[in-house]
Amino acid sequence: MELKKLKYKRAQFDNIDTLLNIIHRCMKEVNYKDYTIEQFQKYLAAFTQEWLKDIIENRHYYEVWYENKIIACGGVSRDYSQENQSYFTAIFVNPDYRGLGVGKKLIYYLESDEWCQDSTLIEVPSSKSSHGFYHKLGYEYKNIPPIFNEEDGSTIMYKNK
Repeated sequence: MELKKLKYKRAQFDNIDTLLNIIHRCMKEVNYKDYTIEQFQKYLAAFTQEWLKDIIENRHYYEVWYENKIIACGGVSRDYSQENQSYFTAIFVNPDYRGLGVGKKLIYYLESDEWCQDSTLIEVPSSKSSHGFYHKLGYEYKNIPPIFNEEDGSTIMYKNK
C-alpha cells in the first residue's frame, strides 16, 4: 500500500452506508473481543444512520479514499464552551487495511484540521481496542489506569499542542 496515495474528502451523505459498513466491521472484527456481549451489542446499536448523519452535518468528518474506495473515516468536533479544545470523533479503519499506517496518517490529517490547529488540547474518546494506538501517537490518559465509561465503552485521552 502506498500511503501517499490516500485522499481525504469531507464525508458525504451518499456514502453513509459505506461508512457504517466500515464502522460495523471494525466493531465486529476488532472491538468485540474487548467487551461483554451486552456491552458490545449496546455500543454497536449506537452506530446508526441518524447518528452518522448528525456527525457529518455538525462536525468536520472525513472519508479516506484509496484506489477509488473508502477505507477509513474519522472526524473532528469542536465544543466552543471549552476554549481552544477539539475532539476526535468516530475514527475507524476498514479491518482489511489495519496495521498498514492508514490510522496513523488519518490522525495526522485530523490534527491538521482547522479546528485542531486552533486548539491547545485535543481529546479522543478511545475504545479498549484503540487506546494503545493513540498512546503511541502521543496521546495521554486522563485517568491512570484508564477508566472505561459504561455508557459508550471509551476512556478519554488527550494531547496538549
